[in-house]
Amino acid sequence: MRQRKAKSVVREYAEAFIFAIVLALVMRQFVVQAFKIPSESMKTTLLVGDHILVNKFLYYFTSPKRLDIVVFQYPWEEDRDFIKRVIGLPGDRVQVRDRQVLVNDQPLPELYARYTANARQETFGPVVVPKKGDRVEIRSDKRLYLNGEPVPIPSNPYHPSGLFQPKNDGPPMAGFEVFYGPLLPPGTTLQQPLAPHPVEYDCYFVLGDNRDNSQDSRYWGFVRSSRLKGRAFFIYWSWDREGSFLHHIRLDRLGKLLDLPAP
Repeated sequence: MRQRKAKSVVREYAEAFIFAIVLALVMRQFVVQAFKIPSESMKTTLLVGDHILVNKFLYYFTSPKRLDIVVFQYPWEEDRDFIKRVIGLPGDRVQVRDRQVLVNDQPLPELYARYTANARQETFGPVVVPKKGDRVEIRSDKRLYLNGEPVPIPSNPYHPSGLFQPKNDGPPMAGFEVFYGPLLPPGTTLQQPLAPHPVEYDCYFVLGDNRDNSQDSRYWGFVRSSRLKGRAFFIYWSWDREGSFLHHIRLDRLGKLLDLPAP
């Protein structure tokens, strides 16, 4: 009887351990996942060495809101995750002009945005953020139309050629290829007419809070909804590699909620 009881206890512990592992894997896949901030693109909202939690469950039931801080799969590479702030929602018209973001021609208040002193103040855009159900076409005038209206195609104001390079080791690309090309059949160019083609997913325009030190939608285009992983909401740990031994841990950041900024 004692041997059977011992086996029963061992079995119960083993089952509990397996259940805990399965639960953790399910939580990581569908509910909450931890990420570490590797760059300064979201400074000062997020610092290098911040460890955050991302709500992966939220966007199963609701769409991202403007100013959400989101983690997503990089649009041009499968194995890279980025974190930025949502600025343009599906259907919005976005422009950056002299350090001011305009959404649907209205200035967006941005107390969280950080700019470098004496940085150049180029104009980017405007771009129209596609939404699911939009119809994209190319007419004989070699222009792109969205729902029957001509769409402005941006050039890169941050490079003399006006071209973009969304993949570090890839070729330079035109604004059409970077922003609207992914919505169309492979090989589509502005040189040949294309009958109205439906957009299959919502898209978002995202920017880093550290505006002069961020590779974001101004460089590599829109983030489609299918590549979103979740909304960042909590800093559970923060480690400063540059601090002294006694000051590595940023105590003031532990347990900080990433609330939406006040309008």
